[in-house]
Amino acid sequence: MTTNLVLVLACAAAALSSASCGGTDKGDEGTDRSDTGGDETGGGETGGGDTSETGAQPASGQFSVDAQGGTFTAEDGFTIEVPAGAVREETVITVERVDDAPEGAVGPLYVLGPEGQTFDKPITLTLPITVALKAELGEDTVLGAYGFTAQEGSNAFAPLARHDVSRDSVITETDRLSSVYPGMPLPTAMASQHRYPSALAADGSFLYFASGGTEDVATGDNNDGFIYRVKPGADAAEAMIPADSDPKSLWVNDSHVYWASGGDDDPVIPSALRRVAKASQEVETLVEVGYVVSVIGDASALYFGDGFGEKIYTMPLDGGEPVVLAEGAGNPERLAQDAENIYWTGGSATNKVYKVAKSGGEVTVIAENEAEPTGIAVDAAFVYWANVGDGGVFKAPIGGGQKTLVYQGVSMAGLALRGSTLFSTDTGGNRSVNAHDLESHRTVVLALGQPVAWRVLAPEGQGVFWSNAGDYRYQGQVVSYHAP
Repeated sequence: MTTNLVLVLACAAAALSSASCGGTDKGDEGTDRSDTGGDETGGGETGGGDTSETGAQPASGQFSVDAQGGTFTAEDGFTIEVPAGAVREETVITVERVDDAPEGAVGPLYVLGPEGQTFDKPITLTLPITVALKAELGEDTVLGAYGFTAQEGSNAFAPLARHDVSRDSVITETDRLSSVYPGMPLPTAMASQHRYPSALAADGSFLYFASGGTEDVATGDNNDGFIYRVKPGADAAEAMIPADSDPKSLWVNDSHVYWASGGDDDPVIPSALRRVAKASQEVETLVEVGYVVSVIGDASALYFGDGFGEKIYTMPLDGGEPVVLAEGAGNPERLAQDAENIYWTGGSATNKVYKVAKSGGEVTVIAENEAEPTGIAVDAAFVYWANVGDGGVFKAPIGGGQKTLVYQGVSMAGLALRGSTLFSTDTGGNRSVNAHDLESHRTVVLALGQPVAWRVLAPEGQGVFWSNAGDYRYQGQVVSYHAP
């Protein structure tokens, strides 16, 4: 759907004598910007489609500007600011609004003419954000939107450098007239059409993930799965192991990939902690015990959770007799660590957040009466966790103390910490992946409409990765995100 917007001239005082507008009279006043139209996001893609505002009465329009510059605003909030000295002679500029914007758009596409017109100084554009959201953004939350533009005659849109984002608009700059829209960078699929990919790990060369595999390698046993690796920037994943029973919760070191191998009652398949050598791809079973649901490690030891026995264990990297570090641990599917301690969430089994020293000793309850705590992360001062039930992301001092709300979502799942940025996934509401700046307390939504984003990973010096389980079998993806 294509419409031409009438422009309302709002020239700066210094330019009133030189700038002029043409076109027909404006339509109905008072369009309610809270009543936004457009498709809701979903299906693993961000925005796009019809982002028009319900009730708008657009008409054709154009304006002219000379060397003194001026500011021009359309009735939907789209604005062009032309600074003094940007043009040397009177120049007529046209605007055409196109509501069927490209994939990833969070507002309309504007075709600015004459396409290819350049300026001696950058002009400033204010692009309204009109995408319909399933859940309202929090007070300190904005979409990670940029202004995207393409050269005349091209559909290759690229983000502009400036992106001052508010809840309602993106302010950006360009020195050329062309097509432009507000949009969010799309994540890149590294693996697609997998059955419920979940756990993630990374080293300097590969991203590793666990999934039930693709349909062409299905074994007929719905418990079977594989450990895959894929190079960042590639789109072909390699299976590192034969089919295994419900692999999950990966941890990697320089030589091996470790994983929790799930048990099965029918037929009886023991649960185990296993590893595969990166170089030879030789698989070893290190221990069979309980129902292993998580694993993490350091330079000398492994730490893993047993969901049936509700225990936290430790053992040497190469195997041996496991030692119980904690009992009554709930369902410890998510682990975090620092140099001295292991931290975990007990899930709905206990609704608590815990820590215990790697050397053993008394278990400390960091938080209790939580609403199904799941993802967990830790820095030098705080423990962070995500709740499925109440949609909160919280923090509390690692020594124990009052918890503080970091972010309010709908149904939070995964957490990852890199520096002062905490990343989270929300499987409800806008189904988003988010970046929380722990210093400024500002949240940027990196992606919308992600189909069940379970885990998120943010290695130092790399992008952000997450696993989308998918709404249906073999719809799962593992994706990467890099800010422009």
